Amino acid sequence: MTKKIHEIWQQHAADDLKSAEVLLGAMIYNMVCFHAQQAVEKILKALLAAANQPIPRIHNLVRLRRLVEDALGYTLEIDEEALMFLNDVYLDSRYPADLGILPAGLPDAEDAQRAYDSAFKLHDLIKSFINNLN
Repeated sequence: MTKKIHEIWQQHAADDLKSAEVLLGAMIYNMVCFHAQQAVEKILKALLAAANQPIPRIHNLVRLRRLVEDALGYTLEIDEEALMFLNDVYLDSRYPADLGILPAGLPDAEDAQRAYDSAFKLHDLIKSFINNLN
């Protein structure tokens, strides 16, 4: 049986979330933050795909959320502060030359745990929105 595009996005999101969990245990904090942001980005894109919408090539979670809400026609009850935090730690992990977005530079253990916890909660919440569409 062929998977639907939103199921592929969901699998990639789940893989990023699992990667963040493994990296948290290995204390590779900047990559925890990278994969945590990617998990939320991909599950939001899965929601767009499930709604038969085009998938934009953007990484900003706040903008992506707004695109999803516009496509669905209603507001998602999602923690915007968590989305902004994940955006910030993603930039620090992806673009090391631009360090300084976080007050202390590179993400530390506390930042990584917060990123993982936020991604875990957001992933499950957004997955429930997808399940309600199908």
